Amino acid sequence: MPDTRHSTEILLLAVEQQLDSVDAALLADQVEDLPRCSARLREVTVSFARALEAALSAEVFDSAFRRRIEAAAERLATQRQSIARRNVGVERTLASIFGRAAPATYAFPGERPAFAAH
Repeated sequence: MPDTRHSTEILLLAVEQQLDSVDAALLADQVEDLPRCSARLREVTVSFARALEAALSAEVFDSAFRRRIEAAAERLATQRQSIARRNVGVERTLASIFGRAAPATYAFPGERPAFAAH
């Protein structure tokens, strides 16, 4: 199974590099880079997950490699939470500047809007 270990190692390295890219974009507040970095992270993460599924046994991976996998999973969860918190912050900031969005209406242009009951 050395080929499985080697190919999985390459994919894990790609995941770690993309986690670094997303971290860097978040830390530098490079909002324009986040979609590209996140999409690439999603691609390499899916490839990595498929490689792990294809492995016949987890025994091919030593404990150090398993720790790297767990660390990558933890970083991914942390990034997801960080992005969710940042999104809430941005939405609150926009709401404080522009006010809350109007509720959905059911009207054609020129007609008086009928608001949904709350």
